[in-house]
Amino acid sequence: MAAPLIEHIGILVPNLEEAIERWTAATGYTFSPIARYRTQRYCDSSDPQPHFHDARISFSQEGPPRIELMEFTGDGTHSAAQAGVHHFGFPGTEDVPGRIAELAAQGIGEDGKSLTEDGRVHLWFTDKKDLDGVRLEYISPFPGPSWPTTAASCGATR
Repeated sequence: MAAPLIEHIGILVPNLEEAIERWTAATGYTFSPIARYRTQRYCDSSDPQPHFHDARISFSQEGPPRIELMEFTGDGTHSAAQAGVHHFGFPGTEDVPGRIAELAAQGIGEDGKSLTEDGRVHLWFTDKKDLDGVRLEYISPFPGPSWPTTAASCGATR
């Protein structure tokens, strides 16, 4: 089996609009309209039980790897304490539970996952302490809870 290529690099930022402006000026890249990854079934170090998670995101049009800018949210994997390079993303992972088991056998733990209503793993993050301060993100090929947003809703209460 060929190793999967990194599809995107996630960067955690304090202000998404300002980050889009900075990254556009610095790279010449064009970024997507702001969207949200919103779910009631996110688990991480802040709460191992499924809970609400609302991440504002924007992807570069250029790539791969594309740049995913994500705004701080919550107290866990996407908090201000996690600023900077957050993860390398691998969407389209056919067997996320199998990948979790393979990495666990190598001593690589988890810190973050999003579950579907029926309990399947939609996305999963490795623990950054196990891979030199960077997470890997494995994303199932089935659709997840992502919505476009508008400027009017960007300031919505999280």
